[in-house]
Amino acid sequence: MGTAATVTVPTDLQPYFEKGIQAYTSGSYEYAVDLLTVVVKHAPDATEARRYLRLAIQKLFNQHPPSAVWQVGVSLLTLPVQGWATLARLRGNHRFAIHLYEWLLSLAPQSRSSLMSLALALARSGLEDAAIQAYEEVLAVDPNHLGALRKLARLAMKRGNDPQARHGFERILHLHPGDLEAQQSLRNLDALGTIKKGFTA
Repeated sequence: MGTAATVTVPTDLQPYFEKGIQAYTSGSYEYAVDLLTVVVKHAPDATEARRYLRLAIQKLFNQHPPSAVWQVGVSLLTLPVQGWATLARLRGNHRFAIHLYEWLLSLAPQSRSSLMSLALALARSGLEDAAIQAYEEVLAVDPNHLGALRKLARLAMKRGNDPQARHGFERILHLHPGDLEAQQSLRNLDALGTIKKGFTA
C-alpha cells in the first residue's frame, strides 16, 4: 500500500531532524531516538520524523533484545498504562493517549495492539498521515491483519486515494471472500470512478 504523505519538519526543528537521520544512518540509534523524540514532541504531524523514530526504536530493540522474563514482566507492569491510554482515548484526550501508546511502543516496538491503538488515536486527533504510517507498520509485522487493512482502506477512501482504497478492500476480500463491507466499498469505488470519468469526458 502507498506511503503516507510527508509533512515538512518546521524550520526550527530541522537541525534536530537532520542530526537524527544522520545518527540513524550511522547506527547511533539511541541518539537518533533522543533527537527525533524532540521533533515529534513539538511537531506531532511530522510523519517522516515519526517514521524514523519508530525505526530507530525498533533497531535499538533488536540490538539489545530483552529476555522473555523481562518481556513478561513489562507486559504485566504496563497493563495499568494501557488502561489509562484507552481511557484517555475514549474521553477524547487523544494527544495524551498518543503519548502513552508511544511510550508503550518504546518498550514493545512490535506490539500490534499498541500500534493499532496508536493509529486510532492519531486518526482521531486529525493526524491522518501519521495514522496511515502506523497502520502500515502493523501490516509490516502482520500483512494479513484485517483491522489494519480495513482502517487503512477506509482512510484512503475518505482521502480520495481510490487506488490505495481499492487495493486494501481487494486484499480483505482475498482473505475473507464474503466480507460485505469490502464488497460494498468496491462497488462504491466503481460508481465513483464512473462519475469521475463522466466529468472528465
